[in-house]
Amino acid sequence: MPDVIHELYEKRIYPPMSHPLSDPAVSAVAARMGGLEAPHPRRARILEIGCCSGHNLLPLARRWPESRFVGIDLAERSIDEARERAALAGIGNVDFIACDLREFEPGDGPFDFIIAHGFFSWVPDEVKAALLVFCRRHLSLSGIATISFNLECGWKPRLPVIAKVRAIQQVRGGGEVDALEILANLTEPGDPEAAIIADMLAKGPAILAFDDFGPVNDPWPLDRFARAAASAGLRWLGESDPGANIPSGLGEAVIEELRRSVTDPLAFQLAVDEAAGRTFRSGMLCRDDAPVAERISSGLVLDFAVRAGVEPLDLGSKVFFQRIRSFAPSCVPVGEIIGDQDPRIAARRIFDGITRGWIRPRIEPVRFVSEPPEFPALDPFRLRCARLKLPVVDVWHVPCDFPWLHFDVLALMDGSRSRHELAGFAARHCPELAYEPWLAHLADRGFFS
Repeated sequence: MPDVIHELYEKRIYPPMSHPLSDPAVSAVAARMGGLEAPHPRRARILEIGCCSGHNLLPLARRWPESRFVGIDLAERSIDEARERAALAGIGNVDFIACDLREFEPGDGPFDFIIAHGFFSWVPDEVKAALLVFCRRHLSLSGIATISFNLECGWKPRLPVIAKVRAIQQVRGGGEVDALEILANLTEPGDPEAAIIADMLAKGPAILAFDDFGPVNDPWPLDRFARAAASAGLRWLGESDPGANIPSGLGEAVIEELRRSVTDPLAFQLAVDEAAGRTFRSGMLCRDDAPVAERISSGLVLDFAVRAGVEPLDLGSKVFFQRIRSFAPSCVPVGEIIGDQDPRIAARRIFDGITRGWIRPRIEPVRFVSEPPEFPALDPFRLRCARLKLPVVDVWHVPCDFPWLHFDVLALMDGSRSRHELAGFAARHCPELAYEPWLAHLADRGFFS
């Protein structure tokens, strides 16, 4: 790996966060909807490439104790932190290794899931090629690789902003945020670049240094990515979130027009990307010899668990949506949703709802009570994160950040203090916190599950 990338990751640690798009509980569903019977992640071998300090991998390892996890990263400092956090949280089914991907040779058999989030677009072409070859060599026959990458069509208007910021830095010095603020003052409010500048500023300096202003930032169109994968012996299956193959912002009229005018599946996806100005994809790949079914039945959703997503617009789906939402916050087996309805009709409706995003699927149920316990207790990893003031990962693998004083309240949730005692501490320490609604929100996100 070039020294400039290694140097960046040794000097500055990428902000700890989990990546819901990489969650095998969801990508396993997406693979099955793409025709591949992916392994169940509860007993699997799972590798993350570019794992940083383990914030994405550790919650998964805790969720599935019978699976085996490996995380690799170029930055020795990040790997040391990952190992320490795993040990302190009592998570023993994960190994963290500091190494270059091109020098990594796993010795314990193939992986059922390979995750490379925030990696592909930020490394040179020879490392991109090495990643794809590695996936072909080390995936199990029905395994999937989830690889995210930036899209050229959405990044075209952002690249000139990056060039302007770097030009300002050459003249004025300072960091990216300083230069962005200067550029913001020079840009007219109605200029399309104003929204891009605001989006970059919202990311903050810690992320900007790695993402928009990383040493390498190389967006590709989908067809180039698919061709490179095919050259390495891999096959494109679709998005790791089955509801994201078509961006939610596109109207039905636009989608229908694209379907009429573009019949080739890959060309349709390219047209969708252009129409939506999409900047990012989280795609799934499998081996080119994987047993992928050419046709699938909507009845496969009967094996999934589901929860409510974004409320549908069409009236015909709203009643069904309300039934699913009545089970919230849990994610329950489809059979419980269907009840005495015709399974074939219900399955088609659920399949459609998953692809449109108003139903969120998982490979397994998630059940928990949303009422806060009398003695709130975070699990050891969440408690460790709270005490380090790191984002706390909820039951859906979403990272949740908090104001620093709120972290101090979370850090006391080890099960030894009652809700009343914690309320008293919160009232003294951060009186602006609406404690009871906040506690209910934490319970609703599965913090105490």
